[in-house]
Amino acid sequence: MTRLVRPAAIAILAALSVLGGAPPAHARDAEKTRVLVVGIDAGEWDVLGPLMDRGQCPNFTRLRATGSAGRLRSLLPLTRSPVIWASIATGKVPEKHGIQDFFAPEIGGELLREEAQGVGQRPVTSNLWNARPVWNILGALNRTVGVIGWWATWPAQPVNGVLVSDYVQYETKWADGSTSLTYPDSLEAMVQRLRRTAQSVSWSEILQFVAPFDTTQVTARQKKILRALRTTYAGDMTFYRAGLALYKEERPDFFAVYFRGVDEVSHHYWDLDGPGRFDPPLTKAEIAWLEPLIPNYYIFTDRLLGEFLRVAGKDTDVIVCSDHGFGGGGTGVMAHKPDGIIFMTGPHMVKGGTITGATVLDITPTILATFGLPTARDMDGRPIQGGLLPRIVKRIERDTRLPTYETARAKGESKEPLRSPVDDELRERLRSLGYIQ
Repeated sequence: MTRLVRPAAIAILAALSVLGGAPPAHARDAEKTRVLVVGIDAGEWDVLGPLMDRGQCPNFTRLRATGSAGRLRSLLPLTRSPVIWASIATGKVPEKHGIQDFFAPEIGGELLREEAQGVGQRPVTSNLWNARPVWNILGALNRTVGVIGWWATWPAQPVNGVLVSDYVQYETKWADGSTSLTYPDSLEAMVQRLRRTAQSVSWSEILQFVAPFDTTQVTARQKKILRALRTTYAGDMTFYRAGLALYKEERPDFFAVYFRGVDEVSHHYWDLDGPGRFDPPLTKAEIAWLEPLIPNYYIFTDRLLGEFLRVAGKDTDVIVCSDHGFGGGGTGVMAHKPDGIIFMTGPHMVKGGTITGATVLDITPTILATFGLPTARDMDGRPIQGGLLPRIVKRIERDTRLPTYETARAKGESKEPLRSPVDDELRERLRSLGYIQ
């Protein structure tokens, strides 16, 4: 794939010139750096830890053994997934990066009575980002990038590489014409071939999550209970299949893939006997049938992770993180816990370390540090101590003269959410998870 220096690079290179004109020696030393980021929504240590101890998640275990691991503090008060994942990708608080909820009002639009529930509003879209995500910073500096499934990446914006937006997972049919589901547009045909739908999920695939049952005698009740699992599994498999194919083919300097499934199955199946969770309530036999589902979904996610680790190889820095943890006992964000998971391994990472005090704001400064790039003064995070090698942390802490990686917003660029055919489907998905009523 041809490397492109985009116009935004001019502004970033000008900003970096305050560090002495030519790229510093440590930046030149980082020319061969590759970074893989795997986002696992709602990864929870209380589930994952025991599975690792029993040897059921070998890829997570290997990450901990060859690198560092610990807890990653989320934004407080607990907030919505697109907000946190934008902070992970920018190193900035929501007031700076511009993504502040699942939905945003249309400018000049009528304020409806149910505004707080997203009725009459549009899902947040990529044009609302006020801060440059890390893949755009790196791309402008001639690093190749790949981004798969990240929140609020539709419509797919140009990058120095490939991008598959989060809207690829939805099943709503688009009208003929450009859908902006991928960048470049030519990727869409390949992604659509690899995309899984809920209808395509076989019972043999479902059996990896729940206790065995006679699939020749499936009841309407069983189909209803497992409907959410089918949708969740299809979404993760879509991003896995498309992501792995592109990672193998492109081998970019930076690659990020996001999996939403752990969060969704946790919302649907954590409090099995909770009031109003299922109608009618689950029987004891049904609860026993579903109890393995969430641990088995972590085991499944471990297998997905393992395939990306295999392609990445030992010379790639790997960061695996979640946006928050999960504890149940409520709906929407009330079911979340403030501490998620983080694993770091690779040439620039500490082996056998324990990560403490890290937050979701620290991920982007840490990624930049592996490439020999400083943390900008307008970022709210810092490189992760206990994860990055101490010499790298010390060096980056001394590089405090860079004011920003930002460039001006293009004139005429929309500042309100864009309409899409999947708006209603996305809203219904969020309602089923308890995020809106």
